[in-house]
Amino acid sequence: MARRERSARPLQPARRAGYAKSVDTRARILAAALDEASDSGIHQTSLAAIAVRAGVAIGSLNYHFGSREELLRELMSGLTADLMARLHATDANDAAGFFERERAGLLVYLDHLRANPAYLRLAAEIALHEPELYRRVTADWLARIAARIRAGVARGDLRPMDDAEIAAQAYFVLGAHRFLDHRVRRDGQPYPSDDVIVGAWLALLRGGLGRQAGAARGGRAATAPAPVAKTRRVARVRPPSRSRRARP
Repeated sequence: MARRERSARPLQPARRAGYAKSVDTRARILAAALDEASDSGIHQTSLAAIAVRAGVAIGSLNYHFGSREELLRELMSGLTADLMARLHATDANDAAGFFERERAGLLVYLDHLRANPAYLRLAAEIALHEPELYRRVTADWLARIAARIRAGVARGDLRPMDDAEIAAQAYFVLGAHRFLDHRVRRDGQPYPSDDVIVGAWLALLRGGLGRQAGAARGGRAATAPAPVAKTRRVARVRPPSRSRRARP
């Protein structure tokens, strides 16, 4: 028994070293794939090119990731997890109101897009090749936005809304963020500063969701009713009597 114990002990550090090497190899493959995806996307990138950039054999890439789809899921999961962690940090400030949180979250999102140029391309590939995963990610985004809107209504930052309108507004907000995706990375047009973009977005939200928007609509309805068209009386003309008709 003593011999077995002595022979088993030296294997433990070797196993830990092997595990650490495997984790390092996996991380290098993911970093290389992310760099390649920034230029042409995972499905247009040669696996051999990823292996060369990572400094590993292509067999090692196949060992850690059995398919392009698996590699794509790993990349997108890592990017999304990083973004969500940063966004949740902005939500942790309980003293901040809806518009303060929205400003902080959008600044984080724009910074994430700029720091991860492959994010948009990977998201497009997820939508095309992994539609079920894309739907789940979209549902998570919508749930998070709807929760923020409900919290804003509860705090009194936003006007009252029912669940149906909150769900619709969540879609509008998500759609606006996706337009910003393309505005930041793809259309090649001059891009203003983040402060300008965020200021314009908050002005739009205040005009459509803020309490003053609802009050303004209610005020106009109460103080400026639609004008009522006045009817003009027309005098009725009677036909001449027989006695006054001209005779032939």
